[in-house]
Amino acid sequence: MNRRWKGDDTGAALPMVLLLVTVVAVVLGALLSFADTSVRTTVNLRDQAASAYTADGALQAGINAIRTSTFTGAPGEHCFGGSDTLSLPNFGGAGSAAVTCTADPAKVQIQCPSLSLCNRPGSAILTLGTGGEDGLNIQQPTGSSFKVHGVVYSNSNIRVVNGSLDTNTAVYARGACAGTIRSAPAAACGYGGSALGADPGYAPALTSVPPHQNLPTCTKSGSLITFQPGFYDDAAGLSAMMSSSSKCKDSTWWFTPGTYYFDFHNSAAVRPSSLPGGDDVWTVDNGFLVAGTPVDDSGRIIAKPPVPAKIPGACDNPIDDAKAVGVQFVFGGDSRLAVKAGQAEICGTYSAERPPVAVYGLTSGAESPVTATLVPGSVTGGFTGTAASLSKVDGGGVTWAAPDKSGGHATLTAAGFSPAAAPPAGTILTSAKVRVVHGNDHGASKDSRSAQFTPTGGSPIPLSLSTPNDGSATTDVTDVTSQLAQAVYDGTFAGGQLGYTVDVKHDGTELVDALQLELTYTPPALRAESGCTQLMYTSPAACALVTAVNNSGNRFYVQGTTYAPKAVLDVTLNNATEPIFRFGVVARSLWVKETGSVTFTGAVIEVPDDSPGFVFGVYLSAYVCPGAGPCPLSGTPVARARVAYVDGDPTNPVAGARQVSVLSWSGNR
Repeated sequence: MNRRWKGDDTGAALPMVLLLVTVVAVVLGALLSFADTSVRTTVNLRDQAASAYTADGALQAGINAIRTSTFTGAPGEHCFGGSDTLSLPNFGGAGSAAVTCTADPAKVQIQCPSLSLCNRPGSAILTLGTGGEDGLNIQQPTGSSFKVHGVVYSNSNIRVVNGSLDTNTAVYARGACAGTIRSAPAAACGYGGSALGADPGYAPALTSVPPHQNLPTCTKSGSLITFQPGFYDDAAGLSAMMSSSSKCKDSTWWFTPGTYYFDFHNSAAVRPSSLPGGDDVWTVDNGFLVAGTPVDDSGRIIAKPPVPAKIPGACDNPIDDAKAVGVQFVFGGDSRLAVKAGQAEICGTYSAERPPVAVYGLTSGAESPVTATLVPGSVTGGFTGTAASLSKVDGGGVTWAAPDKSGGHATLTAAGFSPAAAPPAGTILTSAKVRVVHGNDHGASKDSRSAQFTPTGGSPIPLSLSTPNDGSATTDVTDVTSQLAQAVYDGTFAGGQLGYTVDVKHDGTELVDALQLELTYTPPALRAESGCTQLMYTSPAACALVTAVNNSGNRFYVQGTTYAPKAVLDVTLNNATEPIFRFGVVARSLWVKETGSVTFTGAVIEVPDDSPGFVFGVYLSAYVCPGAGPCPLSGTPVARARVAYVDGDPTNPVAGARQVSVLSWSGNR
């Protein structure tokens, strides 16, 4: 039995061996097939990578070729000299390459549908005056350098007295240049034209005058004094508050985010009693002015600025924060700002469509004086007639007849005299006259009459009346300007009532023909800069919109764009430690004085590097082929790119000086 089972075991081993051999063969075959596929895949991936790297390098070569040329996409031009194809034989590990170029006919701008809707100024300094004064005047010690980051463009001349003007890019002047100017390329003086020399025409944040604001209460030194957005017209009050003799000296003057309109009327010939006389210059001579959203030393937003504030760096800077909400200081008329012994930092508001203009000088708008004849709306008393009959001088009016030859007494009360639209707060009343036309057909010298006008909520104002004795009507006019000016200025004038009393010693008829209140006033308006701000700066009577002194103790910084195309800016620097005008300056004329030792080595005025100016775009496609080429320009390109180029002056491009922005990059791999 044991022998039988031994023979059966020996016979069963053969099928098992055959099965094992088959399995091993199948596995080995699969492994060999996988290894072969892997090798082929590795080779293919390596070839694809080489092709991709070659295509990327070819696109970069095409981008650089245009960067170092003067091609602008104008009709008839070719991207690469005489052709729109750049051939690159034996280029990279994949063989050869070729790049085709198609110009973007739209000539778009990065983030800029138009110059006025661009959120970066085209120049760091742009002066728009065309003669009669220096466009840019720089006075400094010998050996000093006034540094600017960005294009400098003057529509007239540039005068550098001692030292040098240095910029990292181009300088242009339509007129002559005097002094040392260092730029790349060399300064173009007597220059014929450029779109960058045009006024960008930025619109103000205001379309109408905001509500009038009174100055905040100021009683204690070292306080936080808070201002709200609106219309301010009292330069003398602001200056007194921010002086070293003020009872709230050494305070932080916080202008909360929003738009402020400064149109000072201290020099007006006729003013209300609450508006002191003086010039229209707001002088910061003490304390710390912070305008915008306050931040701490780390740039974190805080509820309110400290006392004292640390300037610069006290408000959220729109150059660094795309969420920054700041202010716009708008100046009208001959209103001016002078920063002398105080410190000031003004931060604008970020926008994706326009520069963060922080200081704005109005270029248009005018006051429109209003003349109104106000009449009563109702009458009561012993006279016969209607209120409507008192509105004009026509012999009608209201009448009262004496009861007998011994005469009598009568009164008339006329109420109303309300303007159709109440003059808004801040209105300047230039004339107010009450007109009373009256008579008696048996007038006598012994008759007596009196009248008074009582403004709503105010005190009675006696009126001057004469005694008619010839039977004809007489007109009496009383000037009440000084008595009504404050109510009109406060925006509380709402008419009033006129009381008329007569006593006669005879019979006859008393006539009151007309009762009128004639007002002439000037409501607040957005006014173009005027007065001394419009005189050539060579005139002793001329004045600058902004006059600032910047040294170790006195500081003035604008974190945003300064736009005052019809005004002069005059800044004196001594030991500046930061850029004072960031994000560019547009003015009629700019005067800068550097005194003493200037240790700051950075740019005093700057515009960010990504300032787009005018740009043109191209579409690039890269083709790759084996061998020495040339590559056929057919099929699907290995890589594509859309690229924009920025020229400081689009009418005079400088090879190698233009900026490059890659708008898109894609590959087919």
